[in-house]
Amino acid sequence: MINIGVIPNFSKDPGGVKTSAIVSKIQQRGMYPLVLPEVYEVINAGKVVAKEEFYRSCDFVFVLGGDGTLLRAARQACKYGLPVLGINMGRLGFLTEVEVSDIDQALDSILAGNYYVEQRMMLKAKLLRQGMEMCELMALNDIAIAKASFARIIHLKVFINGEFVGYYPADGVLVSSPTGSTAYSLSAGGPIINPAMECLLLTPICPHALNARAIVTDSKDEICIVVADKSRDVLLTVDGQEGVPVYKGDRIVVTKAEVETRLVRIKRPSFFGLLRDKMTERLSDLPEAGGGIEE
Repeated sequence: MINIGVIPNFSKDPGGVKTSAIVSKIQQRGMYPLVLPEVYEVINAGKVVAKEEFYRSCDFVFVLGGDGTLLRAARQACKYGLPVLGINMGRLGFLTEVEVSDIDQALDSILAGNYYVEQRMMLKAKLLRQGMEMCELMALNDIAIAKASFARIIHLKVFINGEFVGYYPADGVLVSSPTGSTAYSLSAGGPIINPAMECLLLTPICPHALNARAIVTDSKDEICIVVADKSRDVLLTVDGQEGVPVYKGDRIVVTKAEVETRLVRIKRPSFFGLLRDKMTERLSDLPEAGGGIEE
């Protein structure tokens, strides 16, 4: 008996039409689709499981949406070591594995055992205030300490393994995993890193300094970021989705997490082939050079 947790993003599937079809295909193959109560209210299908029991009841998690939906699910699934299959309903889809049109093949491959699981390194951030741990957060892509609003810079001190690295007047600082190197960090000018590697990537966001550059360091290292700004308008965010305010003197300690995200892979694409294809897709979405703003 294979229990498959189904996590849809209804903003990309209004009315749950595609989600209902996928749930039916899971049932047709003798597997058991598990859904949260709020999902059942929309599609009226699948076995309802309470939120606190959902992940521990699953053998696989199917995420229906884009990379953002998958990131949110991955932070929960990693606690239980669950393999996650991303089904793309978004635009770019670096992390999602299959399109909705490929779901039959994906289900048959899982039943036949014709798949593999790719391990992705995750990050852990601890927020320390006056020596006390305020919270611990996990991320698959990145940990950001950045201004929440207003057109002004903030000031951050960065240490690696206790050694002072630099003082950054900037919009903020990112610590990314190799997976996250193609996300926010890439937009901030950071390098692209093969996700099969294990390392930490430190990228300043719009630094107001000529010598501030991205740094790649060992995955066993500890990066500590100290808020040196009196502003109350600074946030610690994980994967751009969850955030907590930070204040002057707060220390954010980022390390490799003890858990990993396990991504189900049906195909065996080259990372660099995928990178080329996705970057081409991203460029094709831009308006033509010289074109005006559409009314």
